[in-house]
Amino acid sequence: MTYKFENLPQLVDNRRTIPKDGNYSKRTRSITTRVWHHSLTKKTLGGSDAASFAKYHISLGWPSIGYHIIIEPKNIVNTPKGKRARIVYANDISLRTYHVGNSNQFALGMCVAGDYRYDDLDDATKATIDELQEALVSDGIGKEDKSHNEMAGYSWKSCCVFNYKEAFKFLDAKKPSVVPGTYKIQEGDTFWGIANNDEGITVNDLITSNPNVNPAKLQIGQVINLGKAKNAYTPKPATPKKPQSTYKYPLPAGVWRHYKKGGKSGSFNEVEQIQRALNAIYFKCGKVDGWYGDLLEDAVRRFQLIYMPYEVDGVYGPNTKKKLQAVLKSKGY
Repeated sequence: MTYKFENLPQLVDNRRTIPKDGNYSKRTRSITTRVWHHSLTKKTLGGSDAASFAKYHISLGWPSIGYHIIIEPKNIVNTPKGKRARIVYANDISLRTYHVGNSNQFALGMCVAGDYRYDDLDDATKATIDELQEALVSDGIGKEDKSHNEMAGYSWKSCCVFNYKEAFKFLDAKKPSVVPGTYKIQEGDTFWGIANNDEGITVNDLITSNPNVNPAKLQIGQVINLGKAKNAYTPKPATPKKPQSTYKYPLPAGVWRHYKKGGKSGSFNEVEQIQRALNAIYFKCGKVDGWYGDLLEDAVRRFQLIYMPYEVDGVYGPNTKKKLQAVLKSKGY
């Protein structure tokens, strides 16, 4: 069966080509709710697209990207009606993907790439949102539209509210409620997804205030401190800077990107230094060979998605170096 939304001229069907590491199960309930998200990655960044989201979600242990349909404002398509943001059909709507926890069985995951606390919704994206939603209604896919924070257990989430109310004319987006003191883990949750950046709660706050919880092995139904976690993490006072050579994993200066061969810096190739450091903190990038290839670019991108979600481009530069150095230090290196 072919749906009307599949015939939108700005849509590309990437269900067969989107990065995967396994398969989602089939739904056991019909779709009742079309749920809208935004990605928290600025819309112009290299990593603000469906393929990059898929790689990140795989790094969380998911089979693939958690959304069914993604709108990419950075990719503009010329259509008979004018300029439109590209739509990527990433997962068949019959699959129970991970995007709204315990509501995944009956929810269709829609994501508009961008961080709309800072980005603006351009006209091409607004038009795509309206046309896609109209087509889904015509197809009979779902009975209502809701933003992420209107779903059960997520009233505290700041998604999707910023600048969405006017664009999503079919949504009655509500202001997030007060962040609860505790939160019960739902299907597909991660500390990064739970962290409410508008309230200033960080991943490090969650880790510090939940010392007996393994962030990599969250269990459905597990209760964690959430609102009580705010400001739980206190960075250690800065210590005098040491020469890079004195660190166990020294890091190079400059900018390093895909397929750029590193020169020598001390006893190790500069790109090898980046590889050793990322491997040490479990952002695995394969063999240490001094070559900035696909594996290293992917590892840098995954690192940025966790620690620098507003600067995800797979390029090692001054900001990535600073954050990587801080993470190494927090791990005792």
